[in-house]
Amino acid sequence: MGDLRNMAKNPDKTAKRFLEGLNSTPTKDTVSLLLQLVDELETKFDPEPTEMRLVENIYAFVEKMKILENNLRSYVKESRNLPGNKLASLYENISYDGNSIWRD
Repeated sequence: MGDLRNMAKNPDKTAKRFLEGLNSTPTKDTVSLLLQLVDELETKFDPEPTEMRLVENIYAFVEKMKILENNLRSYVKESRNLPGNKLASLYENISYDGNSIWRD
């Protein structure tokens, strides 16, 4: 419970933790399977309406997640420049190399 309260006071740290989770192996594996599913559904001859909706939904999901990831990265980067956060950033020294879990 104390950890939850601490996160509420430090949204930039929560955003960093989320980004770290996005780059974890289990998340990368899950995304890989999702993208593999899209590839398989797109190459299917005479797809069912449900399969076409799935492809559409997956593309929408991936696009929204890319936007969210980019916005979170910007937020974390900008939060380092806010008063009071510079010292904390020096100690944490967390950097993101811009690698995304989403293939282009």
